[in-house]
Amino acid sequence: MTLPVVAIFLAKPGEEEKLEALFRGAIPITLKEEGCISYQLNRDLDEPRRFIWTEEWQSREHLDKHAAAPHIAAILEKIPELVEHAEVIPLHKVDGGAA
Repeated sequence: MTLPVVAIFLAKPGEEEKLEALFRGAIPITLKEEGCISYQLNRDLDEPRRFIWTEEWQSREHLDKHAAAPHIAAILEKIPELVEHAEVIPLHKVDGGAA
């Protein structure tokens, strides 16, 4: 079974556009990674500082490789200056379609 993931980031006030640009840069590279099924950046309609990634990976091992990839490491270096709160939640798929 595949591994869905939800990652939630709350941008610091005034840093929303910088964070969005940083995140957008990861999408083309990540979509080409082995094991990536889907990788979508979303922005909360009611709280525009909140960014929500919805992802699906073939396995936990693929997610771990992604988390260690150079383009993700570069993003993680910049997170403290742009993000107030972050949470990454790997999920156990119970039933239904794609994440």
